[in-house]
Amino acid sequence: MRFITILLLNFCISFASILSLNDAFHVDSKKYDSSIIINVKLGQDIYLYANKIKLYINDKDITSFLNLPPSVEENNEKVYFKELNLALPNLLLEHYAKKNLNQIKFEFQGCSKQGLCYNPQIWYLNLTHKNNQFSISKPYKQNKKSKENFNSQSEEGIIANFLATNNLFWILLSFFGYGILLSLTPCILPMIPILSSLLIAKSGNKNSKKHSFFLSFVYVFFMSLAYAIAGIIASFLGASVQGILQKPSVLIIFALIFILFALAMFDILRFEVPLKFQNFIHKKSGNKKGIIGIAIMGFLSALIVGPCVAAPLAGALIYIANTKDALLGGSALFIMSFGMGIPLLFIGLGLGFLKPGVWMEKVKVFFGFIMFAMTIWILSRIIATHYVLMAFGILGIFFSVFMGIFEKAFNAFAKIKKSILILVLSYSICLFLGGLFGSKDFLNPLNFSAKEKNQALNYHFINNLDQINQEIKNNQALMLDFTASWCENCKLLDELTFSDKRVIDQVKKYKLIKVDVSQNNNEDIKIMKQFNVFGPPVLIFFENGKEQLKITGFINADDLLKKLKS
Repeated sequence: MRFITILLLNFCISFASILSLNDAFHVDSKKYDSSIIINVKLGQDIYLYANKIKLYINDKDITSFLNLPPSVEENNEKVYFKELNLALPNLLLEHYAKKNLNQIKFEFQGCSKQGLCYNPQIWYLNLTHKNNQFSISKPYKQNKKSKENFNSQSEEGIIANFLATNNLFWILLSFFGYGILLSLTPCILPMIPILSSLLIAKSGNKNSKKHSFFLSFVYVFFMSLAYAIAGIIASFLGASVQGILQKPSVLIIFALIFILFALAMFDILRFEVPLKFQNFIHKKSGNKKGIIGIAIMGFLSALIVGPCVAAPLAGALIYIANTKDALLGGSALFIMSFGMGIPLLFIGLGLGFLKPGVWMEKVKVFFGFIMFAMTIWILSRIIATHYVLMAFGILGIFFSVFMGIFEKAFNAFAKIKKSILILVLSYSICLFLGGLFGSKDFLNPLNFSAKEKNQALNYHFINNLDQINQEIKNNQALMLDFTASWCENCKLLDELTFSDKRVIDQVKKYKLIKVDVSQNNNEDIKIMKQFNVFGPPVLIFFENGKEQLKITGFINADDLLKKLKS
C-alpha cells in the first residue's frame, strides 16, 4: 500500500503542472495583402523542435522554402520558445497552389521543460485562391476523412478526442473511473471464480490477508497488462486480438488448463516439469508462492475469459490508431483495466481473512468444481447448447456427492447444507435429462416440447464487405449489428434489449444486418477495419448511406431508445 500511495503521489506531482495540448499549442492563421501567416503560440516552458517543423501544400513539401526565424539551443537541439510565425508569401503560394481549394498540412512536435514530450501534431488549413487573392481558413486538427471518424458524436469518438486534448493526469484519472464503472458490468464476473480458486490453491496453510492481497494484485496487474498490450496491437492491426484468441483450438487449450487447475484442487495432479528444469524452476519461483502461475492466469484470463468491448476501450483504440501514440493510449488502457480489477483486490483481501483448517479441504473441492464449470463455460462457445446442459448436469451430480449429500446430518447447519445439495442434485438431473432429449433452455430444461422462439426481428447475415457497402448505399435506413458466438454482451443485447417490444417497433424501419465475426478471418478483419470496430458488440445505424449513430458495448432498451430518438 505504501508503494501504491507513493506511485499515485508521484503521478500527481509529475503531471499536475503539465499543460494540455490546447494550452501548450495555440495555432492560428492570418491573411495579409502579400502573404499569409501561420502562428503558433506556445505555453509556459513549451518549445518546438526546429527539425520537426514541416509544411505541405497539396502534399508537396515546401519546408525548405520557408524563412524560419532564429532558433535557440536546448539540449543540443535547435528549438523555438514562446511563439513561431511562418510567413508564406503569395509568390510561393502561386507556384504550388491550384485554383479554388487547396490544403496546407502543418506538422510540428513540442516538449515541456519539465520533461514531457507531446506526440507529433498535425494541423490542416484550407487555402482558397480566387481572383488572384488568397484566403486561409482557421486551422483544424484532422483532415476530412479522419475527422469524420475521430470527432464523431459516438461515445468512443468523444473519448478519443478527450485523449487527444487533455492533461495526462486527468486522462489517467478518468480512465481509472471508467474501469471502476466497467467492474460493475458482467465483464469482470468470470474472473472472480478464477482468482478465488487460484488463491485457495496457492495459499494453503500460509494464508494471510497480506499474501492473498499481494497475489490478487499480481493477477490484476497482469490482467491490465494484457488489456493494454492487446489494445495496442488491435489498434495497429485494426482487428480484435480477443477475437483471434476465440478460435476453437485456442479455447480447447485454455479449457485444458482449467481442467489441470481443477485436478490440482482435488490433489489428483501436481504440476511437475521435466527433471532437467525442476531445479531451475524451484530456484526461481519455488519461494514465491505461485506468483508466476497467478501472473500467467491473469494475463490469459483477460484475453480469453473476459472478451468485453465498451466505449472507453474503443475510444482508446481509435485514439491509438489515429495518432500512433501507443504510450498514452496503452497507459489509459492499463489504468482502466486496473480499475476494472478493483473488486478482485477485495476478493483477495476477503479470502485472506479465512483461517486455515481441515474445513479448507472442502473449500478447495468447491473451487475445483468451479474450475470445471469454467471449463464447460469456455467450451460452450464451440459446442451445441444441449451438450452444455448435459455437461453441467453431470458436473452438478458429482458436486453434490463430493460435497457430502450422503453424509449424516447431526446439526442444523449440516441439515441446511444437505437440503441445498438435494436441490442442486435435482436440478442437475433435470439439466442432464433435458440436454439428453435436446432441450436448450437452462431455466426450463424439461420442457421438451418447447421450440426455439421465432425471431421478432428479421436479420440478414452478411460477411462480405462489398455486399455490406452496397446494402448501405441501396437502403435509406440500415443497422449493422456486429456479433460473435463468444461475445457474452452480444447475447445480452439479443435477449434483453432486442426482445423489448418498444425497441422492436423502433428498429423495424431499418434493414437489419448481422455481421458475425466469430471466425475472425481475413474478410471479418477487413469489415471491422472499414467500420472502426475493434470487437463486438457494436451497433451502427445508417440513414441515406451516412453513419448517424454508433454504439459500442451493451446498451439497455431505455438508453437505446433515447439515442435513436435523439
